[in-house]
Amino acid sequence: MKTKFNIKFISIIIMMMMIVSCNKDFLDLNPISSYNAGSFYKTQTDIELAIIGCYSQIEYLTNQTTEAVLESRSDNITYSNSYTYSEARIHTFVEGTSNEWVVPMWQAYWSTIDRCNAVLDRIDNVTFSDENRHSNLKGEAYFLRGYAYFQLGWLYGGVPKIDHQMTIDEIKKIPRSSQNETFSFAATDLTQAALLLPDVWETKEVGKATKYAAKGILARMYMFQKKYSDAKILLSEIIGSGKYAMADKFADCFSDLYDNSPEHVFQIQYKSGNVGQGNNYVAHEIPEDIRTDMFPTGGDSRALLVSSDLYNKYERGDLRRDFTILTSMSPLRKWPYWYQKFAHASKRPVDKSDFEVNMPILRYTDVKMMYAEILNEEGYNSNGEAFAILNQVRTRAGLSPLTSVQVPTQESYRQAMLDERRLEFAAEFLRWFDLVRAGKAMSVMNAFFQKPEEHIDGIYQMKEYQIIFAIPNDELLLNTDPTIMWQNPGY
Repeated sequence: MKTKFNIKFISIIIMMMMIVSCNKDFLDLNPISSYNAGSFYKTQTDIELAIIGCYSQIEYLTNQTTEAVLESRSDNITYSNSYTYSEARIHTFVEGTSNEWVVPMWQAYWSTIDRCNAVLDRIDNVTFSDENRHSNLKGEAYFLRGYAYFQLGWLYGGVPKIDHQMTIDEIKKIPRSSQNETFSFAATDLTQAALLLPDVWETKEVGKATKYAAKGILARMYMFQKKYSDAKILLSEIIGSGKYAMADKFADCFSDLYDNSPEHVFQIQYKSGNVGQGNNYVAHEIPEDIRTDMFPTGGDSRALLVSSDLYNKYERGDLRRDFTILTSMSPLRKWPYWYQKFAHASKRPVDKSDFEVNMPILRYTDVKMMYAEILNEEGYNSNGEAFAILNQVRTRAGLSPLTSVQVPTQESYRQAMLDERRLEFAAEFLRWFDLVRAGKAMSVMNAFFQKPEEHIDGIYQMKEYQIIFAIPNDELLLNTDPTIMWQNPGY
């Protein structure tokens, strides 16, 4: 039986630690109350519980908002007037500055940062029975804070750099940094995390971030910045560690039986059993009126329509297509394509929102594919390792290898890899990220909007400034000083 570190007490911990101040405080930070600041963070156990609280917002994002924001914002999904108002607006680039999904994403990452700062401000004053334990927990706080800053940076542009807990008045004096400065801050945190985190955790804590998770996320950020030589060093270390391997079967990447396997460098951990820690993203994959063996009680009204463009991009015989996408015509629905990628569970929960399958943040397959991209950037070679890695992914999917006949140039390899990543990582929230870093977001989305399946007659267009999202309007209302907090151009 697999083991995951247990986060069932998160809600209790957070109630003890935080004053909930949603939309009232600048950056939506939740400062420690003066009472609890003096009564918590005194022991090793306190710090251990606080670290678990730092993970909780990342779990929340996967369960509640990431799909609505990042999967909607791509050509993997097609428009539907049955979507919630907010999801349709994200997909068509008219979400504005107060979208009900974009704003909570901002808030959750800032909550993560604040909780990590609370730990980092106090951890060195706590006595630990083992100095390694002290270092490892500190590394987790750096990792989660660095990850949050990276996400904020590429999603919203530059943000204020806040490395310790402050009062609201103090926070209001910290101006936005540039995107590159934000990334630099994240890089410092992730580098520090890699130094402090263990290679592996003991069995009872499997699933926590390791040094290789920190290196992998940092490499992903470097790929976004096109810092290929820096990313290559980190990816090489992960590959050379011998701790990871691509799953033999594509299906094994998403089964709860193989959670925390060598395919996974970092996953969000979920636990079923109606303890409040189940994966409810699975229920969002299809609508409530569709019934299948995998969805005997149906799904959720938030389900996104998978585009026929994505479905038809899979080659004949690609094992990933029918594993990832359900073809089902409901009497109430005219559209046949829905995600089912994470519903192949060995254990069927009583509650459709209580699956145990983990959600991948970084798979080893992604590590290998990023590494292959770098090799191609160093120089096209049809007989080199970059082709070998690309074809390893294709072979696992049941496809024939690509050759220099189909992919004759460095640029055609870039496109082949971008296409392969779309098929491999569909429903894993990476398509928008890949389009942005490839510099193809606007051309791809505007061409997609012209397709008949969009049913919107080309009336929507992505504009260049929409590479990043708007700063939530509430933040601008809370700090009206344009030298401290300002809206991204175009919004």
